Amino acid sequence: MAESKKEIRRLNEKIDKSKMGATDAVADLFKYKLDPHLLKNALNAIQSHAYQSYYALDKLSNVLDYILYESDTRFVRLKEEIAFAENLIEINRLKISPLFDLHVRKKISETCGDLMIAPFISINPIENAFKHADIQSENSFISVIFEAKDDLFLLSVSNKIQPNIVGGGDQRGGLGNKAFKNRLDRIYDQQYRLTTETDGDAYQVRLEIKLHAEH
Repeated sequence: MAESKKEIRRLNEKIDKSKMGATDAVADLFKYKLDPHLLKNALNAIQSHAYQSYYALDKLSNVLDYILYESDTRFVRLKEEIAFAENLIEINRLKISPLFDLHVRKKISETCGDLMIAPFISINPIENAFKHADIQSENSFISVIFEAKDDLFLLSVSNKIQPNIVGGGDQRGGLGNKAFKNRLDRIYDQQYRLTTETDGDAYQVRLEIKLHAEH
């Protein structure tokens, strides 16, 4: 328990540091709602699940390290971005029942893992899935698939949505979705494709990005 409290104090110091010294990449991240307040809330959620605290604190520590140190450039390696996204998913597992159908699949070749991608580009679809998923009803699910072949990265995120969201289409996420698309336009121009689809009570986002080698 003393070790956990020490780790929590260390993470709080990291969060405070992120407030004072945000880089351009971190500033972009904050636009997608992953700001220090969200991280504080995640930390509180972790503390309320003591039996998982060490595992979850480790994931949160990795997220903060990525924000503070690994993403201080315009592009990062794909494998680093995916590891960051996986850590976020594991933290979000704390909000849902252990019986909830959360499916994560990754198919990334070793060579693709070293290609470059914009940091935090995977946040918006994954965050929206956890925000809008109908986690209470039967047969609810969230599916996240990471794939990369040749120089093309594919992120597919789908989930069962709440009844009042069905038919909402691109309005889900509001300004956050617009900021996400604006960022994609600015960074990738014609080298990406973003599509959304509502099929009954299931919502899917597919993001394809052309990767490049490190210059």
